[in-house]
Amino acid sequence: MLVQTELEVRPREQLLQTSAATLSNQQLLAILLGTGTKQQSVMMVAATLLSRYPNLTTLTLATPAELQTVTGVGVTKAVLLKAAIELGQRVCQAATFRYGVIVSSRQIGELMIKKLAGVTQERLIVLYLDTKNQILLEKTIFTGTLNSSVAHPREIMAPALDVSAARFILVHNHPSGQTEPSSYDIKFSQRMAHCGQLMGIELLDHLIVGKDYLSLKERGDL
Repeated sequence: MLVQTELEVRPREQLLQTSAATLSNQQLLAILLGTGTKQQSVMMVAATLLSRYPNLTTLTLATPAELQTVTGVGVTKAVLLKAAIELGQRVCQAATFRYGVIVSSRQIGELMIKKLAGVTQERLIVLYLDTKNQILLEKTIFTGTLNSSVAHPREIMAPALDVSAARFILVHNHPSGQTEPSSYDIKFSQRMAHCGQLMGIELLDHLIVGKDYLSLKERGDL
Protein backbone atom coordinates (compact mmCIF):
# COMPACT_ATOMS: atom_id res chain seq x y z
CA MET A 1 0.00 0.00 0.00
CA LEU A 2 1.46 3.36 -1.03
CA VAL A 3 1.29 5.86 1.81
CA GLN A 4 0.82 9.45 0.70
CA THR A 5 2.39 12.07 2.93
CA GLU A 6 1.52 15.75 2.54
CA LEU A 7 4.59 16.29 0.35
CA GLU A 8 3.82 13.24 -1.80
CA VAL A 9 0.44 14.80 -2.65
CA ARG A 10 2.34 17.94 -3.76
CA PRO A 11 5.33 16.53 -5.69
CA ARG A 12 5.89 19.71 -7.70
CA GLU A 13 6.33 21.71 -4.52
CA GLN A 14 8.73 19.12 -3.14
CA LEU A 15 10.80 19.24 -6.33
CA LEU A 16 11.06 23.02 -6.05
CA GLN A 17 12.01 22.85 -2.39
CA THR A 18 14.55 20.04 -2.73
CA SER A 19 15.45 18.41 -6.07
CA ALA A 20 14.05 15.94 -8.58
CA ALA A 21 16.41 13.27 -7.21
CA THR A 22 14.50 13.21 -3.90
CA LEU A 23 11.20 12.30 -5.54
CA SER A 24 9.85 8.77 -5.85
CA ASN A 25 8.92 7.22 -9.19
CA GLN A 26 5.28 7.78 -8.29
CA GLN A 27 5.85 11.48 -7.64
CA LEU A 28 7.78 11.98 -10.87
CA LEU A 29 5.04 10.29 -12.85
CA ALA A 30 2.43 12.44 -11.11
CA ILE A 31 4.26 15.59 -12.20
CA LEU A 32 4.31 14.39 -15.81
CA LEU A 33 0.64 13.39 -15.72
CA GLY A 34 -0.34 16.75 -14.25
CA THR A 35 -3.92 15.89 -13.31
CA GLY A 36 -5.99 12.91 -12.25
CA THR A 37 -9.66 12.18 -12.80
CA LYS A 38 -12.84 13.00 -10.88
CA GLN A 39 -12.54 9.67 -9.13
CA GLN A 40 -8.74 9.44 -8.74
CA SER A 41 -6.04 11.91 -7.74
CA VAL A 42 -3.01 12.23 -9.97
CA MET A 43 -1.00 10.34 -7.35
CA MET A 44 -3.48 7.47 -7.58
CA VAL A 45 -3.22 7.39 -11.37
CA ALA A 46 0.58 7.33 -11.05
CA ALA A 47 0.30 4.48 -8.52
CA THR A 48 -1.89 2.53 -10.97
CA LEU A 49 0.72 3.00 -13.70
CA LEU A 50 3.44 1.68 -11.41
CA SER A 51 1.26 -1.24 -10.43
CA ARG A 52 0.77 -2.09 -14.12
CA TYR A 53 4.47 -1.51 -14.90
CA PRO A 54 6.41 -2.18 -11.67
CA ASN A 55 9.65 -2.54 -13.61
CA LEU A 56 10.58 0.79 -15.17
CA THR A 57 12.07 -1.08 -18.13
CA THR A 58 8.62 -2.41 -19.00
CA LEU A 59 7.22 1.11 -18.72
CA THR A 60 9.75 2.37 -21.27
CA LEU A 61 8.64 -0.35 -23.70
CA ALA A 62 4.90 0.34 -23.33
CA THR A 63 3.27 1.83 -26.41
CA PRO A 64 1.04 4.92 -26.23
CA ALA A 65 -1.96 2.65 -26.84
CA GLU A 66 -0.98 0.40 -23.94
CA LEU A 67 -0.49 3.38 -21.63
CA GLN A 68 -3.97 4.60 -22.49
CA THR A 69 -5.51 1.43 -21.05
CA VAL A 70 -4.72 2.88 -17.61
CA THR A 71 -7.64 4.95 -16.33
CA GLY A 72 -6.66 8.61 -16.27
CA VAL A 73 -4.11 8.34 -19.08
CA GLY A 74 -5.42 9.71 -22.35
CA VAL A 75 -3.70 10.35 -25.66
CA THR A 76 -2.03 13.58 -24.56
CA LYS A 77 -0.65 12.11 -21.34
CA ALA A 78 0.51 8.91 -23.07
CA VAL A 79 2.40 10.96 -25.67
CA LEU A 80 3.91 13.15 -22.94
CA LEU A 81 5.09 10.08 -21.01
CA LYS A 82 6.67 8.52 -24.10
CA ALA A 83 8.41 11.79 -24.98
CA ALA A 84 9.75 12.18 -21.43
CA ILE A 85 11.01 8.59 -21.37
CA GLU A 86 12.76 8.98 -24.73
CA LEU A 87 14.34 12.27 -23.69
CA GLY A 88 15.57 10.70 -20.45
CA GLN A 89 17.10 7.79 -22.35
CA ARG A 90 18.87 10.18 -24.73
CA VAL A 91 20.26 12.25 -21.85
CA CYS A 92 21.49 9.10 -20.14
CA GLN A 93 23.05 7.87 -23.36
CA ALA A 94 24.78 11.19 -23.96
CA ALA A 95 26.18 11.27 -20.43
CA THR A 96 27.31 7.66 -20.63
CA PHE A 97 28.72 7.53 -24.12
CA ARG A 98 29.45 10.97 -25.44
CA TYR A 99 31.66 12.07 -22.58
CA GLY A 100 33.41 8.79 -21.92
CA VAL A 101 36.25 7.04 -23.64
CA ILE A 102 35.61 3.39 -24.39
CA VAL A 103 38.22 1.36 -22.58
CA SER A 104 36.85 -2.18 -22.84
CA SER A 105 34.26 -4.41 -24.46
CA ARG A 106 32.91 -5.11 -21.00
CA GLN A 107 32.07 -1.42 -20.56
CA ILE A 108 29.94 -1.44 -23.71
CA GLY A 109 28.51 -4.89 -23.00
CA GLU A 110 27.19 -3.97 -19.57
CA LEU A 111 25.66 -0.73 -20.86
CA MET A 112 24.00 -2.48 -23.78
CA ILE A 113 22.53 -5.20 -21.56
CA LYS A 114 20.60 -2.44 -19.78
CA LYS A 115 19.75 -0.61 -22.99
CA LEU A 116 18.38 -3.69 -24.77
CA ALA A 117 16.66 -5.35 -21.80
CA GLY A 118 13.16 -6.41 -22.78
CA VAL A 119 13.59 -5.62 -26.49
CA THR A 120 11.74 -8.32 -28.42
CA GLN A 121 13.34 -7.85 -31.84
CA GLU A 122 16.94 -8.03 -32.91
CA ARG A 123 18.65 -4.69 -33.35
CA LEU A 124 21.97 -3.92 -34.94
CA ILE A 125 23.61 -0.92 -33.30
CA VAL A 126 26.90 0.59 -34.39
CA LEU A 127 29.13 2.78 -32.26
CA TYR A 128 31.43 5.03 -34.29
CA LEU A 129 34.62 6.15 -32.51
CA ASP A 130 37.38 8.66 -33.06
CA THR A 131 41.09 7.93 -32.67
CA LYS A 132 40.80 8.29 -28.88
CA ASN A 133 37.92 5.81 -28.69
CA GLN A 134 35.48 8.61 -27.94
CA ILE A 135 32.04 7.79 -29.31
CA LEU A 136 31.09 10.14 -32.13
CA LEU A 137 27.79 8.51 -32.99
CA GLU A 138 25.56 5.66 -31.90
CA LYS A 139 23.23 4.52 -34.66
CA THR A 140 20.64 1.77 -34.87
CA ILE A 141 21.14 0.45 -38.39
CA PHE A 142 18.07 -1.77 -38.42
CA THR A 143 15.58 -3.74 -36.34
CA GLY A 144 14.88 -7.30 -37.39
CA THR A 145 16.71 -10.55 -38.04
CA LEU A 146 20.39 -10.10 -38.83
CA ASN A 147 20.94 -11.23 -42.42
CA SER A 148 22.69 -10.12 -45.57
CA SER A 149 19.60 -8.48 -47.06
CA VAL A 150 19.42 -5.84 -44.35
CA ALA A 151 22.93 -5.73 -42.90
CA HIS A 152 24.76 -4.55 -45.99
CA PRO A 153 28.22 -3.06 -45.35
CA ARG A 154 27.35 0.19 -47.11
CA GLU A 155 24.56 0.85 -44.59
CA ILE A 156 27.10 0.51 -41.78
CA MET A 157 30.06 2.28 -43.31
CA ALA A 158 28.24 5.34 -44.71
CA PRO A 159 27.71 6.92 -41.23
CA ALA A 160 31.36 6.20 -40.42
CA LEU A 161 32.39 8.42 -43.33
CA ASP A 162 29.89 11.10 -42.32
CA VAL A 163 31.46 11.49 -38.86
CA SER A 164 35.05 10.70 -39.93
CA ALA A 165 35.20 7.70 -37.60
CA ALA A 166 38.50 5.90 -37.09
CA ARG A 167 36.99 2.79 -35.50
CA PHE A 168 33.61 1.17 -34.94
CA ILE A 169 31.94 -1.44 -32.73
CA LEU A 170 29.01 -3.61 -33.76
CA VAL A 171 26.36 -4.58 -31.21
CA HIS A 172 23.36 -6.76 -31.78
CA ASN A 173 21.00 -8.49 -29.38
CA HIS A 174 19.48 -11.94 -29.17
CA PRO A 175 15.95 -11.56 -27.69
CA SER A 176 16.15 -15.19 -26.54
CA GLY A 177 18.77 -14.10 -24.02
CA GLN A 178 21.37 -16.52 -25.40
CA THR A 179 24.65 -15.04 -26.63
CA GLU A 180 26.11 -17.93 -28.63
CA PRO A 181 26.89 -16.56 -32.13
CA SER A 182 25.45 -18.15 -35.23
CA SER A 183 27.68 -19.01 -38.16
CA TYR A 184 26.24 -15.96 -39.93
CA ASP A 185 27.12 -13.72 -36.98
CA ILE A 186 30.75 -14.78 -37.29
CA LYS A 187 30.89 -14.48 -41.09
CA PHE A 188 29.17 -11.10 -40.96
CA SER A 189 31.67 -9.84 -38.38
CA GLN A 190 34.64 -11.01 -40.43
CA ARG A 191 33.17 -9.44 -43.55
CA MET A 192 32.75 -6.10 -41.76
CA ALA A 193 36.29 -6.30 -40.39
CA HIS A 194 37.56 -6.78 -43.96
CA CYS A 195 35.47 -3.86 -45.25
CA GLY A 196 36.82 -1.72 -42.46
CA GLN A 197 40.39 -2.63 -43.34
CA LEU A 198 39.84 -1.59 -46.96
CA MET A 199 38.48 1.79 -45.81
CA GLY A 200 40.99 2.37 -43.03
CA ILE A 201 38.29 2.14 -40.34
CA GLU A 202 39.01 -0.54 -37.75
CA LEU A 203 36.33 -2.88 -36.40
CA LEU A 204 37.21 -3.13 -32.72
CA ASP A 205 34.62 -5.72 -31.72
CA HIS A 206 31.20 -7.23 -32.32
CA LEU A 207 29.17 -7.77 -29.16
CA ILE A 208 26.18 -10.09 -28.91
CA VAL A 209 23.87 -9.06 -26.09
CA GLY A 210 21.36 -11.21 -24.24
CA LYS A 211 21.07 -11.83 -20.52
CA ASP A 212 24.85 -11.38 -20.60
CA TYR A 213 27.08 -10.34 -23.49
CA LEU A 214 29.66 -12.06 -25.67
CA SER A 215 32.63 -10.42 -27.40
CA LEU A 216 33.56 -12.00 -30.71
CA LYS A 217 36.96 -10.32 -30.38
CA GLU A 218 37.64 -11.98 -27.04
CA ARG A 219 36.23 -15.25 -28.37
CA GLY A 220 38.82 -15.21 -31.14
CA ASP A 221 36.42 -14.85 -34.08
CA LEU A 222 37.80 -11.42 -35.09
